[in-house]
Amino acid sequence: MFERTVELESSIRGTLGLLDNPPEGLSVEEWKVTRELCIVLRPFEEATRAVSGDKYMTASLVIILSEGLKNVCNQLQKENYHPRVNKVVEKLLSEMQDRDRWGCIISSKTLAHCTFLDPRFKNIPFTGNLLQTIKSDIIEKTASIISDNRTDNEVQPTSTATSTENEKGFSIWSSIDSKVAQVQPTGTNTSRAIIEVQRYLEDAIQNRNTDALKWWKDSKYNYPYLSQLARKTLCCLGTSVPCERVFSKAGLLISDHRSRLSSNKV
Repeated sequence: MFERTVELESSIRGTLGLLDNPPEGLSVEEWKVTRELCIVLRPFEEATRAVSGDKYMTASLVIILSEGLKNVCNQLQKENYHPRVNKVVEKLLSEMQDRDRWGCIISSKTLAHCTFLDPRFKNIPFTGNLLQTIKSDIIEKTASIISDNRTDNEVQPTSTATSTENEKGFSIWSSIDSKVAQVQPTGTNTSRAIIEVQRYLEDAIQNRNTDALKWWKDSKYNYPYLSQLARKTLCCLGTSVPCERVFSKAGLLISDHRSRLSSNKV
């Protein structure tokens, strides 16, 4: 609304001058405040649009955007804005730093895991004990997936193998079974998970415009177990906007055809 008002400033001033009994217009100072508010609120609009998308994953963006908005507000405080605008900036920053509001966002395990598994961000937003905790959680979940896969892939005795054994106990499978046993990985599930997570962190961080889901699809052979965890984790939504949008579209659909619907359907 502020942006549109500023865009139409000349038209508004001109129109008010043509009216016989015009309402009180904005003063020069108020127009300045309005323009400065547009600058202050523009990053929040950008963040809102980014986290409300429905064609890409959004949960991994929440921590990144919240930290970015805090940094923007800290920079805005250094600008020589009107005192009324400075109060707005201070209020926005204090609300974001409120522990009951934005202060605990980075402590959310769901959001943290999504961010860690996003190849565009990985462990960048995290430091110290928080980083170690998140990394340990990811390793534990990856080790669990490895364990489940090992259980599913265990070779079960078949009737074919049994039927081919002769009376002396010779089997056509004994030679290959012994060789397979020799080349099976000797590491534990946890050690294999640690290696895979470490390789993922050492891999180059992707460009911010990269499609993270497509990247995981292309990298599933490099990270066979971590990619499974990413597929389960990255489906989380950052906001409820996409869900609400579905119902809004449904409501509009009914409204468009309301005149042709019977009363028991509306």
